[in-house]
Amino acid sequence: MLGNSNKMIFLFLLITVGAGTVFCAGNLDIFSNRYFINDDVRQQIFWMERWRDPQLFQNDFLTNYAETYVPIGVKAIYRIASLWFDPLIFSNILSAALFALTAGLWFAWGRTFSDNLTAFLLVIVYFLFTGFQYQMNGGLSRSFVFPLMILYLFLVSRGNLFYAALVLFIQPFFNPYVFLLCLFTHSLIMLVKFGPALVSRLFPNFSNNLGFTNPEGLKEHTVPQILKELLVLNAPVFLAVAFTIASVVWYQSSTGHLISWREMVGKSEYSELGRYQLYPAPPFVDELIRPWIFNLSFPYWGPIAGWIMALLVVGVFSWAVLNYRPLIKWRGLNGLLFLIPVSLLLYVLARLLLVKLFVPRRYITYTLNIVYCIGFAVAIRIILEKMKLSKLRLYALLIALLAFACIKGRHIEFFDYSGGANLYKFIQTTPKNSLIAGWPEVMDNVMTFGERPAYVTYKLSHTWVEPYWREIKKRTFDLFRAYYSSNPEEIRSFCKSNHIDYLIVRSEDFELERLKEFPNYFEPFNGFIWYLTNSGNYFAALDKSVFPPIFEENGIRVLRFE
Repeated sequence: MLGNSNKMIFLFLLITVGAGTVFCAGNLDIFSNRYFINDDVRQQIFWMERWRDPQLFQNDFLTNYAETYVPIGVKAIYRIASLWFDPLIFSNILSAALFALTAGLWFAWGRTFSDNLTAFLLVIVYFLFTGFQYQMNGGLSRSFVFPLMILYLFLVSRGNLFYAALVLFIQPFFNPYVFLLCLFTHSLIMLVKFGPALVSRLFPNFSNNLGFTNPEGLKEHTVPQILKELLVLNAPVFLAVAFTIASVVWYQSSTGHLISWREMVGKSEYSELGRYQLYPAPPFVDELIRPWIFNLSFPYWGPIAGWIMALLVVGVFSWAVLNYRPLIKWRGLNGLLFLIPVSLLLYVLARLLLVKLFVPRRYITYTLNIVYCIGFAVAIRIILEKMKLSKLRLYALLIALLAFACIKGRHIEFFDYSGGANLYKFIQTTPKNSLIAGWPEVMDNVMTFGERPAYVTYKLSHTWVEPYWREIKKRTFDLFRAYYSSNPEEIRSFCKSNHIDYLIVRSEDFELERLKEFPNYFEPFNGFIWYLTNSGNYFAALDKSVFPPIFEENGIRVLRFE
């Protein structure tokens, strides 16, 4: 017979391996196709190819920026992995590993506040809720949020506060948002644990009136002893705070400052028509609903399937409420009970200090997904308790749910960009220091798979950092002015003055139907494109007699400029 600790380790490993198998079963093709990646990999991972070839992406403006905002822990993992793997392929391997690890952590945490069946249902719901994969797939900084957050909550639920502090120490190396969430949560836990003891020693009369005398576990401690225990227990946390402050100072000295809401007022690039809606921030109710849009697969399976699953979810919750049974040990959820108000507080602060704490959504969406996952798993557990299924039927139901999870979780936020493979291979034949320009969304792929610096890309058009955005904004206006010009000399002058070696032209960008689309690109550039194309139908970049292409395929041509 296995001991409790050995059994726990065995089940953790079993769940982790099983989760990895489920992930791979639905996404096997992403491990052999370097064109099959998460779309955000194109802004965070592309430059890591220079670890395998130091001549790539040297002294490039976009590359230097992209490298700066990737956390040091993420870079370290990819740096080591680059000894054996293509970074693009490794981003998918890391996605699978983090997905599997998080499943094991879900199960371990679930056992602290309920039984094995509820813990297993937590894992299944985690598989079914594609909102987790939406956040995690890609092997990016945000991919580490759920494993680090759930590990922290698991350790808190077991009362292992020093180990929880060690997790806090690790967090800022991978993701600053999860660190802030858990830091404030940890501070609140410390306040509740040690606050009464300190008050009872320092203000005995006041504490007697409030009932703070003789806190459990600290009855004989003096004030210096309590403070010493606090310092020792939270030494890793203080180091993490110091590292975070140093990182912020270094980041701002390297890239510039995060803009304030006052700088956003009246500028279309920060509105819903811009690259990313920052001002005004979306309503709170929208943020509460948003996780369900992804968990119910509306973006992947369409509205009909999404609404059917929404009705099923409502039905499960309703049935569970009507047949409620006390299946939870709330002590195991004490960390989450602290995290919920902290998430709301940070969400409010992030709205008040727009962009200074970056996007408010980041402080609530992760917590909401965790709460929704636990709530739905417990609801299913209540229903199963009511139904009193035989073991055979129970196992059959669980297997059916797992099979559905494999189907539902296939290719979540992975996209196949192999359609332009020949273009990317051609670009790889150009000199490694070549600078290439073109439609920004095309350039995301060209830079990632063609492995050459780009003049401007969509993914790296970040509007919230100055003076970086000022330069990107100027580049984008200059690009479209030349791209849609009727004057060949204007195109030549643009390429010469910006040291651009190749211009990639996509014929569909000049078609009348596409130019009438709204939006054709994000503001303030969409209106500018309309202004440039509204006065004529001759575009010099399309004239082969003036600019003979050196590569042409599927409506895309490459122009060379000496």
